[in-house]
Amino acid sequence: MISRRSWLASLASMALTCAPLAAAPMAQAATRAPSSVSHVKVAPGHVRVIIHGKLYDAIRVGNDTYVEEAAFNAFGTPYVDLGNGNIALTGRNVQGVVYDGKTYVPWSALAPSVRAIPLKGGGFAFVSQPVKHSYALLIQASQAVAGSVAVLNVVTVDGDNSVPGQAITVSSTGFSQLEPSSGASTIHVTTDGTGTWQGGLTDSTAETVYVTVSWKTPSGGVVRQTVPVPFQAPKANGSTGNANSGDSQSPPSLSSEHLVASTPVSFYQNGVFLQASSGEESITFQLDTGAYETLLGASLAAQLHLPNLGSIEVGGIGGTDEAYMSKVTLNIGGHVFPDIPCIVDPSWTGIPLLGYGFFQQNGYDLLISQTQSTLYIMK
Repeated sequence: MISRRSWLASLASMALTCAPLAAAPMAQAATRAPSSVSHVKVAPGHVRVIIHGKLYDAIRVGNDTYVEEAAFNAFGTPYVDLGNGNIALTGRNVQGVVYDGKTYVPWSALAPSVRAIPLKGGGFAFVSQPVKHSYALLIQASQAVAGSVAVLNVVTVDGDNSVPGQAITVSSTGFSQLEPSSGASTIHVTTDGTGTWQGGLTDSTAETVYVTVSWKTPSGGVVRQTVPVPFQAPKANGSTGNANSGDSQSPPSLSSEHLVASTPVSFYQNGVFLQASSGEESITFQLDTGAYETLLGASLAAQLHLPNLGSIEVGGIGGTDEAYMSKVTLNIGGHVFPDIPCIVDPSWTGIPLLGYGFFQQNGYDLLISQTQSTLYIMK
């Protein structure tokens, strides 16, 4: 079964209270320390918080102190704001609250190890405790045939935990190109809230491509790893062209239909992947017959300059996402399919999904040959 996208779980909001200031659990055992910031009056329900000599906004939530998420940067803590107060951290998610348009998170989540020091006159100074890190890159690549796409999966980790929102550089050798891009062999991308980046690697030549990923870690060091990705020569009876090229071999024969286009596919973790292009951008898609509409992330939609044709709520497991409708023109196997309806979901960070709705509505049949590793589009 083709893998489906993950959706953010819906989370109940937490009420703010204006109870008198009480020390956070760790603060009760801590010694008091003078503040380098003069005492300032805070609004009811707010708490004075100082980190590295700088004042940060904080609020009371029940008996705990929640600090504005900008404080993550003070500690150099990797994080991704997933929306609705949900924050992805290294190895876990933490639920904050959204109050007056700003996201606040529990003070204990600001760094792997935090100490709270009560301040004279109320409030806290937060300091981090040193922890050991073991940063590494995990890279997986699917098998591929020359002319098809290899799926790349990169995860930034610290020990056994994934690190979210990390900028990485991916480069490849030989005649290959990375996707999504306009034929580039080096791209700069960012891992998502799970510390993962997925993309495609294509090569029309039977050769071994070496993919190198480099990452400047939150500690300032650089981790670099290289993996080989072999592109095998196509089988003798394989299909490597389109309906107009004349070199498609042994296409399926349906008495009432003719071949419109064909393109090589790859199989990876029960998914079917193919290459398409839009304008100058080459894109790796996962064929998803469980999805009616084609699904793209906001970053790719911006690269393709796709119009916003109206807002839509996209339902998933546990909740909904705010997205919008658009249309994209794709070249698949040398045939141009114009104005394919699609959904642009800002929360979607995986490989784009090619849905079946457009093809069904326009009378196309999609046939996959596993022996020839080819997708045939018939009509």
